[in-house]
Amino acid sequence: MRVGIDFGTTNSAVAYYDGAKLVSIQIDPRTDYVLPSLIYIDRMYQSVVGYEAAQAYLRRESGRRVKWERRYLGEIEIMVAGTGGSPIVYNEAVIVMIDTAANGRLIQSIKSALRDPKYDGTYVFDRFYTIDELIAIVLSELKRGAEQRLGGACTEAIIGRPVKFSDDPDINERAEEIIYKAALRAGFTDISFELEPVGVSYLHHISSPTRHTALVFDFGGGTLDLTVVRVGGERRPEILATRGVLVGGDDLDRRIMQSLLKYFGEGSTLDGYPFPHDILDLLLSWQTMPEVSRPQHMNTIRDLKHAASNPTAVAALETLVSENVGYKLFSEIERTKIDLSTSIISRLEFRHGPIKIREVITRIQFEAMIAEEIAQMEAGINAVMADAGLEPADIDVVLRTGGSSLAPAVADLLASMFSAARVQQVEPLVSVVGGLAVAAHAEAARRAPRYAVRYATPAQPLIENIRTERGGAYGAYTMRIDAACYSDVNITVTQCPVMLSGLPAIKAADADHTAESPTFLRFDLKQPARVYVAYEASAQSRPAWLRAFTRENAFIAVKGEWVEERLLQLHSKEFPAGTVTLGGNQAEGASSDVYLQYLVVVQATPAPAR
Repeated sequence: MRVGIDFGTTNSAVAYYDGAKLVSIQIDPRTDYVLPSLIYIDRMYQSVVGYEAAQAYLRRESGRRVKWERRYLGEIEIMVAGTGGSPIVYNEAVIVMIDTAANGRLIQSIKSALRDPKYDGTYVFDRFYTIDELIAIVLSELKRGAEQRLGGACTEAIIGRPVKFSDDPDINERAEEIIYKAALRAGFTDISFELEPVGVSYLHHISSPTRHTALVFDFGGGTLDLTVVRVGGERRPEILATRGVLVGGDDLDRRIMQSLLKYFGEGSTLDGYPFPHDILDLLLSWQTMPEVSRPQHMNTIRDLKHAASNPTAVAALETLVSENVGYKLFSEIERTKIDLSTSIISRLEFRHGPIKIREVITRIQFEAMIAEEIAQMEAGINAVMADAGLEPADIDVVLRTGGSSLAPAVADLLASMFSAARVQQVEPLVSVVGGLAVAAHAEAARRAPRYAVRYATPAQPLIENIRTERGGAYGAYTMRIDAACYSDVNITVTQCPVMLSGLPAIKAADADHTAESPTFLRFDLKQPARVYVAYEASAQSRPAWLRAFTRENAFIAVKGEWVEERLLQLHSKEFPAGTVTLGGNQAEGASSDVYLQYLVVVQATPAPAR
């Protein structure tokens, strides 16, 4: 069965359409037909998702003290451009901070992290999770619920995505590919993507007997997606223009939080100087609040308690960041925002130790707070209309959807531009996933993404005929956290860049780490690829054959029976399809203190985008 999946910043959902009936899958009876995009991972690395994750976090983490400890992982070599064309090479220690008092960790808004091209994942205690692995936890729960409800295997899916994750097209493709590899990890085998607002248009299309022009206004937690589309009648929806605006419901929450910063030190002074804004900026999202509890900021806060003009506010700040109550505060902010959708006034009250917030927020005040976001929405609508070559009078209906679209200021904006009579509120939480299910049935977006060639399948392996001069046990496996990367010793991967997660790799024999031949390892590539070699970062020098590779400022970490992780520096080189020959671990030029056989990962080169 082919399902539609809406992987959202705030909520996720799955649905199935058989051509006559739309089935929305209820994953958790406590949350209607959506699954909150929350993951809680405990000390045993067991995870729960959705409402259960929120309850576990509130029960086990809220109110406890944070305790940070430094963990040293090792050193890697960093190379940067220097003057005169000569590179500068230096060693950099890899150190992570661990909250050792935590019982677990809550992960929220994973989708928003896809905007950051430098974000590979995060540590939960001593274990690193790549971002695709985190997303796969949510997608696996959706797949499980769909299969249980529908009574059969669900391996085919259309997954919704925003019009854009970023203004940078490379970041856009990277983000989509990460979701793709997460879906593979969750057990889907036939995966395609459709723009989320296009999904909404499919749902509207099947109930529209006559052809007309619609503007889909999909305002979710992370982004605003706009699509101008002709729908209805016998023909498929015709997309005239799409635009993505990088503003979402989370930005509205941040505006309310900005108004509360006075409770945590904003406006107070320190010897005539303003309160440190680098600290206050980190309070605008509950996910970044724990950063303020790190030692460098806590030392500043302790100094401020004695010298600031408002020590009560500083005490409240210390409690907020050191006792894990940021999530509870933002839950109250979210409740207030939702309340203002139906009421002209809302009370925001929050108490915890020295934190004593009591605010009355009117709808007029809230709309003044979000005026900049409303202006961005208006500019986006004007831009997508220009892209479509249409005027507002040409739009027959505006389909307003997404949880954040319920704000009256949003309805007022659309009414002022198109008239209230043409604005239709669509079910805010399941319209996207319902439309994606319809698109799945119509086999829309069936074409596989161009980067799909990077991911091996039993029918289409990328690496074949692996052989060595010593005849050790070598074979193909999938690179990811916890993967066993050697055939003869118990060593597993503990960290890798997300770009390599899910890619085919060669499982080596570590007994071969003393090999000196310049032609030690050979394997066949089915198509052109970038070959990554992960070589011990602590080595004094690399073998001559490896010097033809580009040294990357990235690494793979592995761990065996020894206490500390070992770091392997990544090197890469492009190869055509055919036979690849790599030298031995200790071939000419290598230092003698190399104790691990290098690892190999293959990233096939997709055809250029058309």
